[in-house]
Amino acid sequence: MARMYPQHFPEWALKDEKLSAEKKVYAALSTLPDNYTVFYHVAWQIRSLQQGVEDGEADFIIAHPNKGILILEVKGGQIHYDANLQQWYSKDRYGQEHPIKDPVNQLRRSKGAMISKLRELPSWGNRYINIAYSVVFPDVIAEKILIRPDLSRELIIDAVDLRNLLDKIEQTFDWFHRDGNKFGALGKQGIEILESFLANSITLSTPMGVQLEYEEQKIIELTEQQMALLQFIQRQRRALIEGCAGSGKTMLALEKARQLSEQGFATLLVCFNVPLAEYLREVAPQEVDVFHFHGLCTKLAKDAGLGYRSFLNDEDYYNNVLPEMLLEALENLGTQYDAIIVDEGQDFHIEWLKTLMMALHDGEKGIFYVFYDNNQNIYHRLKDLDNWLKIPPFILNENCRNTQSIHNVVKEFHTASNELVCYGPVGLSPEVYFFSNSAQQEEIVRKSLDRLVNTEKVEPRHITLLTTRAPEHTIFNPGRKLGNFILREWSDKTSRHIDIRVSSTSRFKGLENRVVILTGLEDSDAYWINEILYVACSRARTYLIIVAHERSKSLLEKILPSTK
Repeated sequence: MARMYPQHFPEWALKDEKLSAEKKVYAALSTLPDNYTVFYHVAWQIRSLQQGVEDGEADFIIAHPNKGILILEVKGGQIHYDANLQQWYSKDRYGQEHPIKDPVNQLRRSKGAMISKLRELPSWGNRYINIAYSVVFPDVIAEKILIRPDLSRELIIDAVDLRNLLDKIEQTFDWFHRDGNKFGALGKQGIEILESFLANSITLSTPMGVQLEYEEQKIIELTEQQMALLQFIQRQRRALIEGCAGSGKTMLALEKARQLSEQGFATLLVCFNVPLAEYLREVAPQEVDVFHFHGLCTKLAKDAGLGYRSFLNDEDYYNNVLPEMLLEALENLGTQYDAIIVDEGQDFHIEWLKTLMMALHDGEKGIFYVFYDNNQNIYHRLKDLDNWLKIPPFILNENCRNTQSIHNVVKEFHTASNELVCYGPVGLSPEVYFFSNSAQQEEIVRKSLDRLVNTEKVEPRHITLLTTRAPEHTIFNPGRKLGNFILREWSDKTSRHIDIRVSSTSRFKGLENRVVILTGLEDSDAYWINEILYVACSRARTYLIIVAHERSKSLLEKILPSTK
């Protein structure tokens, strides 16, 4: 049996009646001998000095170590070609006729794009390769010897040929390379190279401990929804990806940046939070430029030789002055990137995103992806993003970070809670404690830390204390001793393994830890509390403790299952 990628005909394709012809072909190809490798529904991107970014795609690619590559274009239904209009048509089962693309032109473009892509790969070198192509008409019988001057019968696989597909494929290879030329054979290494960029299984590694240390990691396999996203954006130059907390937006943004960089694209990965940018810079390939937005503004302004700009206050500096300097810097320096990926898009003003797009070498075809979660829009900046780009977002609604117990809390603060799902373990229920004064608050947090570390044997690096405001403006300011523990800002590189990391909820956005203690909820304003709880609670992977003022008790008791 042939080695198939994917191993089974995908669920999303089974639901599409328009792909029934491809399903037939997939089933027939799966019966080929095991020295054949088959890739279904593949796409890739290449760089062109003349035209910038170009796309390549194919319904099927068949690879054989001795024969080479065969590209298939599938056209279902009853086929008709109008020579006067130079137009191909397909008639469906309901008798409706639809214009379709010229399959021969598609195949020629796919072959050229495949050759260009292989030459881009460092592992490919200058090797020559046999590449053949064929049109598949699985619902008809092609009786004519010559269909069109550029489409002889040898280039067609029809319904009869599908019954003896191995013979037909071998005949097609021989027709393209009659002398049985093995000079262009793939060999085992060539097959492995194809697998590496057409069907490379992907795992995303995400920290279980405090993000700075990255010592303990849990491997998260991509869900089918996430794999579908990577396939989707492979075919898009502009894409919006809206995902709930825990859906893997940041890891997917990082993975896509890695893929584009490996394909030779000058790539920028930009987010809003400084701590998240520091983490991404640690784990991203060196070839990927990683910045938080205002850090990018500062860097390019410096490169452009821009001097000091006056400002009214910090808000004016970050919201207006630095973005204006980025615009001026781009006008002086020119474009910078082939691809830009924005994470934490909800924290950006639309005007900032428009300025970022001006950094693309190709303003029309350059790659621009935005990952965001409107429910984490704590700065209330992002509005009408889909109207600006005039494209609908790809929705990620699967929470693959939290336990179900934590997810059930988090989803209560989401505007589309009924649409969110979580397939993780059930986990322990979150704990909620209430205080009436700061002394009680401190005592509850101290006892919780002592129990977690000394009784339940949780390593301090797996615990993060989150505050609703900057910790230096609370009783949990960094450097303070709390029982046997010393609190340290999470990004403090001088921290010891026995220290407890503390951060504000807004600064920790995009990051996560095994255990989170959230404290500082001091009122019952649902508008404010809901946003904080959504962001903060979703940072905890497996265990969540909330320490809140009694003023917020009535609100929290309606949502959280356990209060003390």
